[in-house]
Amino acid sequence: MFIFISCSSDDNESDTGSTPPVLTASDFSPNAEDSYWIYNVDSSSTDLPDMDFTSTDSLYVASTSNASYSLDANDGMGAEGSMNSILTSGSLSLTDTTLKYYGTLDLPLDIDLEQTPEITDLVLLDLEAANGAEISSFVGTFSDTIDLQGTAVPLNISYFLSTVKENLYDSKMVNGTTYTNVYEGTLSFNLSVTGTITIFGISQALNIIKPQDILFIRYYYGAGIGLLRAESNQGFELAPEIIALISQSGGGFDLPASATVTGVEAVSNYIIN
Repeated sequence: MFIFISCSSDDNESDTGSTPPVLTASDFSPNAEDSYWIYNVDSSSTDLPDMDFTSTDSLYVASTSNASYSLDANDGMGAEGSMNSILTSGSLSLTDTTLKYYGTLDLPLDIDLEQTPEITDLVLLDLEAANGAEISSFVGTFSDTIDLQGTAVPLNISYFLSTVKENLYDSKMVNGTTYTNVYEGTLSFNLSVTGTITIFGISQALNIIKPQDILFIRYYYGAGIGLLRAESNQGFELAPEIIALISQSGGGFDLPASATVTGVEAVSNYIIN
């Protein structure tokens, strides 16, 4: 009797096992407390020496409440990687099919601004979206000031933030390892800055940064693991007119005329509870 029941049970499991399990967003973004991920971070820049480094990010689930949770890194000292910095600077929320971010988005520029964009419902992952579909977008403007040669210069900042579902792979090699059920997405942050500058008693409205993508991240999530890898490109180029004006005035500016930073965050170890 025992042998017969056991065999029957095995047959049933074989039948149901042929149907792939239905994946949910929580499969790609585990949020149980005490789960953690270790990432190798490689940042490279010939323009900004402080951004040329290798490091390690230790991410962990700091708190969870129903379908919402928050991540922290490096014992509260902040993350080194660009994607990890975003994930740890706000909170995350899960539905059956989506992973959303709520928080602020620090500008990836060394500009001393008092404001940062407030982001709500930024969709990082959408299992139901078509491959190549834009899954969220935000347009915003705000005003601030920056110190230029001891003078407070008023700025008008416009930005466009969007995410795209690039693909959902049954199997894909990431970081030299083949994983099943891999979600690929991209995030882009486009920015433009104009300012009113007074030099020699004359006020001029000028472009400081013409519209350009100052941050682009391609990221991969693996089912049952979480973020596997993020590849980022940061950069900016000051408008030619502001460079010429500063040069003519004989003054200086805190930013270089242009800068580029590339980065990779690759998971090396993890424990999922």
